[in-house]
Amino acid sequence: MKHEIMNVRNPFNAPVFHVRETVSTMAEARLLFAQGEADGTTIYADYQSSGRGRIDGREWSSSPGESLLCTTFLRGQPVRGLTLRVGLALALTFDAFLSPPSRTQIKWPNDVLFQGKKLGGILCENDGSAVYIGTGLNIAQTSFPEELALKASSLALIASGGTSIPVPLPSIEQVLERYLQNLKEVLDMQEWAERIGERLFRRGERISFLSGDPEKKVLLDGYLEGIGTSGEMLFRPAGGGEVLRLFSGEIPYQ
Repeated sequence: MKHEIMNVRNPFNAPVFHVRETVSTMAEARLLFAQGEADGTTIYADYQSSGRGRIDGREWSSSPGESLLCTTFLRGQPVRGLTLRVGLALALTFDAFLSPPSRTQIKWPNDVLFQGKKLGGILCENDGSAVYIGTGLNIAQTSFPEELALKASSLALIASGGTSIPVPLPSIEQVLERYLQNLKEVLDMQEWAERIGERLFRRGERISFLSGDPEKKVLLDGYLEGIGTSGEMLFRPAGGGEVLRLFSGEIPYQ
């Protein structure tokens, strides 16, 4: 599929490409990297047939034109807490388009929520030469498959009060421009951990946590204390003891 250069402002001073359909924007970004495109190059698609989630076997799917599906690549090694920093950029982007202004939350390690429902997700990959930042933002969906209906939301559903009534929405390109600006600012931000901690989902609450590979169902009971200097979860076991630094796993959706 031909990569079309778009007139989308990119604070990384790199091109923004568009394809109507692809297997995944992550795969397209790797091709663009191999072709020598500039650092910060971004590609977005109307539809991707095999978008992947963080856990093997999980896919990101949406109807054409309903989501912002994009990947940005940056050469070199990732900054500390990269995935959570991207989450902050997504949260700030959604906040800008919610009316009246509302506050989204960041669910450790890679989701953005509004009132407990998922608005966007992140997948970052590092091959040693570059880091690939893949994101999916729910924009125009007015319905979700039955297995996701209680877990997911979109700008359209929030703006319409949870109905399917059509409402004015920003274009995909408008959302992308705002996201890229937020991403650049967050990657340069010194106080990123504090800003994330302020909107960390279920911070200070007792939670059940699936440690390591969530598919192995190793469940921990305790309290989410916050995040560490590398973006790890700070978790205090319910039975007491020292705070644990957890680098993999997830908080199950209720």
